[in-house]
Amino acid sequence: MFDLLAFSEMDRVLGEFKRVLKKDGRLVLVNMTVGESFGSGIYSLIYRVSPKLFGGCRGVRLSDKLAQNGFDVIAREYHQQILFPSEVILALRK
Repeated sequence: MFDLLAFSEMDRVLGEFKRVLKKDGRLVLVNMTVGESFGSGIYSLIYRVSPKLFGGCRGVRLSDKLAQNGFDVIAREYHQQILFPSEVILALRK
């Protein structure tokens, strides 16, 4: 869902995740990310031309944002299917 949220809303949402999780509680996120492999940049290009083609989704990298909001990123996996870039993140609440 973070690929749909306004950047200005992300801290508020992560703050709610932190509020409801116990210390060392696990947070798993899957979202569209910024392309890292050959061909995946096509999605960023299409988004810049017409965000409506993806329903407003755009690639975001969440590791730094999670760290800024009180989470330790334990694992991040990059996946690409048919050039579509996504990330799976496991984070723990500090």
